[in-house]
Amino acid sequence: MSMFSKLTIAATLVILTILAAGIYRFNLTNDGLYDAFEAEQIMLDDKTNNEANDDTTVLPKIAPQTNDIEAATPVEVESVANASEVMQKLFSLQTVNHFEVNLPENSKSIKLTHFIKINQTEFAIGDYQDGEVKGRVLLDYLRITPLNFDPALEPDTQSSAPIQDDPKVQIMPFVAPFMVTTQGSGAFWYLGFFNLDYEYKSLKHLSSVMLGDRVEIDSIEPIYPFEAPYKLLVTYRDRAPNQPMSASPEIVKTLEVNVSETGIH
Repeated sequence: MSMFSKLTIAATLVILTILAAGIYRFNLTNDGLYDAFEAEQIMLDDKTNNEANDDTTVLPKIAPQTNDIEAATPVEVESVANASEVMQKLFSLQTVNHFEVNLPENSKSIKLTHFIKINQTEFAIGDYQDGEVKGRVLLDYLRITPLNFDPALEPDTQSSAPIQDDPKVQIMPFVAPFMVTTQGSGAFWYLGFFNLDYEYKSLKHLSSVMLGDRVEIDSIEPIYPFEAPYKLLVTYRDRAPNQPMSASPEIVKTLEVNVSETGIH
């Protein structure tokens, strides 16, 4: 065998050895990354489960990579430590001020801290303890109804609840139904009246009216023309007086609610 042939065979063996080592290292590296990612994900899931009800948890900021497209996109909303998850999701406000609901019985303020889905409906929820009584407040935020106290509003131009879309207006009054539960079987629904101040990123609960125990709300609509004296019409379903609470509410009822800039009754 010529020297040239020997050198060719040797070079080929060296190349094959390098390729085999590279393939092995590639597989080993990816397996290691997958295992590390899986382990980290398990740790994150455990941490999330342990801290799901801790509203003081501060999530670490992830520094964007230089080749990340989003890193070049300017962020309009400044991140705020311990910002309210509820205020961020419902109103796109980064603020430490919470969405607080006053218990109708004693005006105790309850912070809505997170979200929960029940029967395909998501609620903003807050837990509370009043003496020995423990309970929850659940806000049906999909039924938030903004109000426009403009006496010049033309009723024929609107087919739904009027919404103030003037960017110069910083206050948004609205109503929203919420439910209060305790360790007992009651689940009492109320219609709350709130004022949202965009300038100060704060929210006030001004007053409430009771709707009923375990009723089902169908609609909340301003009565047109929506001008003084302002009124809302709440349509819901309830039970007959002799029906047990376990029965499905099927009796349609309506409640006319008086509303002003300072509250409802």
